[in-house]
Order: sequence, then C-alpha cells, then structure tokens
Amino acid sequence: MRRTTARLPIAALAALITAALAGCGNPTAGGSGSGPLPEASADMDLKGVTLTVWQSNTLQAGYKTLFEEFEKETGARIRSEVFPDPYESNLLTKWTTGTRPDLMVFQSTASYLQRLNPKKNLYDLSGQDFVAKQRFGLADSASVYDGRNYGLTLEPPSVFGLWYNKEVLAASGLKPPTNLAGLHTVCAALKRKNPGVAPLYDAGGDQWTTQILPFMLWADAMKGGLQDGLNTNKARWTDPAVVDSLKAYKKLVADGCFNKNLRTGTYAEQEELFAAGKVAMIPQGTWVSADFVKSVGVERMNKSMGWQALSASTPTAAYATTFSVQMPRTGDRKREQAALAFLKFASGPAYQKFVDVQKQAPTLDGFTTPAEVPEATGAAYAALQGGTDSAPQLFAADFGPFPTYMSKLINGTSSPEQVAGDLQAAWTKSAKAVGLPGF
Repeated sequence: MRRTTARLPIAALAALITAALAGCGNPTAGGSGSGPLPEASADMDLKGVTLTVWQSNTLQAGYKTLFEEFEKETGARIRSEVFPDPYESNLLTKWTTGTRPDLMVFQSTASYLQRLNPKKNLYDLSGQDFVAKQRFGLADSASVYDGRNYGLTLEPPSVFGLWYNKEVLAASGLKPPTNLAGLHTVCAALKRKNPGVAPLYDAGGDQWTTQILPFMLWADAMKGGLQDGLNTNKARWTDPAVVDSLKAYKKLVADGCFNKNLRTGTYAEQEELFAAGKVAMIPQGTWVSADFVKSVGVERMNKSMGWQALSASTPTAAYATTFSVQMPRTGDRKREQAALAFLKFASGPAYQKFVDVQKQAPTLDGFTTPAEVPEATGAAYAALQGGTDSAPQLFAADFGPFPTYMSKLINGTSSPEQVAGDLQAAWTKSAKAVGLPGF
C-alpha cells in the first residue's frame, strides 16, 4: 500500500525545525509588503501567464486535477516545483533563501505559518468568499495567524480515532471502546477469546504512527484547557495528563495488546493486516481511508471497518488541520492576479470535481459528499460536526521529534516522565525561537 500525502500533517506537527526560521526569508526577496490583493475572477483570460506552485512529492490527485482544469479554463500554465520528504523542512530551507512561488500547498498550522512571517510574505485572504464558506471550524483553525486567514483549505482535517474491524469484534461479542478503560477491557477479552488476532497494531519501525494514540488519549485534557496553557506558558508538557497518556501506551505494550513486532512494524503492514482481519484495532487518522478504498473497496470497508472516537475518559476525537493553498507576495502583479484567480477557481464550481476525485467530505458549504466516502470515514467527519465531541490540536510551537521520543519509550530507554521532559525542553526552545508571547 502506498504512503499517502495526508499522513504528513501528524508527522509534521512533531518535527522540530531549527535552521534560522524565525525571520523566514531574505527581507529583500520577492515583493513582500502590505499592498492589497489584486482583483481577479475564476474565469479570466490568463494566456501567457505561468504560475509556479510548490508542492510535495506525494501531492494528492485532486490538486493535480484542479491544476489541469485551471489551465484549460484560463489558458494559464502551472509549473510545479516538487520537494522531496521531509517536505516541510526542504521547502522552508528554500524559503529562507528569499525565493517565492506564486502558490504553495503547505501546512496550515500556526506553528508553521509563523515561520513564513505571513504578515510580510503572504496575502491575507480573510475577506474572500471561500473563507466564509469553510466548514469544520476551519475559518478559525486552518491557516489562521494573529487573527488573519492565509490559506484556502481544500482538505478536511485529519481526524484521529480508533479504526476497528467490525467482524473481529463481533465474533468475540465485543463493542468498540470509547475510552482508555474500555480499550484495556477489549484488549484483554480479545487475547482470551481470539488469541490469533492482535488487539492493536502500531508501526514502531516507521515511528510516525506511534504518536497517534497519545494524541488521542490526551485530547480530553487539551480540550479542557491544557493546550491553551501550553501555548501561553501557563502549563507544561510534564502535566500529569501527558505523562499518563504515555504511561497508558507503555502499559498497553506491557499487557501484550500490540503486535509482537511493534518495534519493527510498518505502516504498510499495519493497514494490510487490519484489512485482512488479523488486527482488531488501529489508532489512525482519516488519511488511511484512501488506502483502504484502493485496497479493498468501499463495499468491503462498510462491511468490515468502523471508526470510534476515543480519549482517556470520553469519546473525544482529536484532529489536526492539513494542507492549505497559500499565496505568497511576489511583487509580480500579473502573476499575483492569476494566483488569486486560481484560488477563486479552486473554491468555485471546480471544487466539486476535487471532492469527487479525492472521495472526501467537502470543506466548503454548497458541495456534495461523494457516495464513495466510506461509512467509517463519514463517522470521523461527523465527529467534527457535533455527532461526537472533538478537540483540535492547535499547538503554537513545536514539541520536538515526538516519534523519536516514542521509539525510546517503546524500546525502554526512556520513561514516560523522560519523554514528557523531552517534549517540554523542545517546546521551550521552539517557543523562544519564534518569539511566542509568554516565553
């Protein structure tokens, strides 16, 4: 199974990028400044204009479809500049040279936006129609910095939850757990009733997936105010809620709830064994849906796969914003006009085709969710609309290479308290580097 673009947000949230990012760019580069947005329309004639777009090497098909349709409609040309993994750090390295694209598909979290010095280097899109049309609270959470909106978000947030095999749980007379205590109960029952199936699978070999369950378990505390406390330096990562989530992960390992090859397991094997019914549950993000649609199809997914919100005490779903399309200031008025025309085109009638190609819920009002969206994925999206409680993960700074810390926890070389201390040390360093108030 292929690695999807959408897995990047969770990995990116934990990446600590240290190379001269506070200023984010050569002050003489491009056309940065405070000039207003140009006038533009989605169907204007743009023959002879070429727009450079920065993107990852695993950009999803929906974006490519939009680029092609935009070229056909307006006569403009899209020149893609592709960055290899690690996408974010490679893009930011080039950004610091002063080079600017006309558009970029980049992370929408505040911790990344601040590295771009958005007030100087990006156009504020707050007054655009598509911002008001955003669903899932994205107008307040995605590409927002200092009260301004700097991006068009076309993908729904990545929702973290427990994907479970309906047939495996039903065969043992079990229902999906909604909290940590229930997870322990289901694990113990499965080991007793169906020892040939791993209750949980995590990919310690790939590392990045091991962050997801802690994100889920601390969602209750973050929603309760811990996240705001961290962002304002009124709380610390050594808070009991964080330490307890790490202790809970370690206990699940000690109790034999995970796959036997936890230390070397891979994302690809996680998805393969879960789809085959050899794993009962996986903590994952909604990005896995596209892989499952390709490997087993929607009909099979609806029959065998379910999704459940889960946190320490309540069925609260943690979620994170994904990529947005941002419009840097280049100083070339004609290209800036064309770039805004693309944003209007992408959020207009062309957006339904993007949604259909992506097989996702629309992030803008006025569009239809395709029938190919699996029921489990739909349940995760419903968590963002009041069907289940939810909590955004909106951290204003970085907390270090969390996958590396989790690897040490799994290997027994770091305790939960030491991992929490590492998170705090990285957080303080990052917050000071970017000038976060209160640090």
